Amino acid sequence: MLNSPESSKKMLFYFYGLLWLLTGLLGASSVFLDAWLSHGFTSSDSDVLSSLQTAVRYQQFNSLTLALSLWVAGGALRQGRPISGLSLVPGLLFLLAIFAFCGGIYGKHLLGFTTGAITPVGGFLMALGWLSLAHYGFYQHKR
Repeated sequence: MLNSPESSKKMLFYFYGLLWLLTGLLGASSVFLDAWLSHGFTSSDSDVLSSLQTAVRYQQFNSLTLALSLWVAGGALRQGRPISGLSLVPGLLFLLAIFAFCGGIYGKHLLGFTTGAITPVGGFLMALGWLSLAHYGFYQHKR
């Protein structure tokens, strides 16, 4: 049975693990990008460097925030209960925010892409991530 409650629990558990994997990769890549910008990147435009440094800072901060939200979501597992889909929403929003906000800046300045409104959407997703984390915390407190 593909749609059994047990398979849904397993799918959420594997998705939780995937989010942790991506968190580690995003955190590590932010350190490498920061080192490259500090020691190997050359640009005659100081605004480009400043923009890329902003993206790296946001990637680092949001990687930590993503880890925090996953730690909160894992509270159920630490208590021997299955993880809920609602608990993973903040992490998913922070992940999408990193890709949209930071990825938009990287794409624009490093790859020459026209990114349009992707960066502001990433900022909006960051705010939604915080709001959903607050909602989840309040929801868990009321239980």
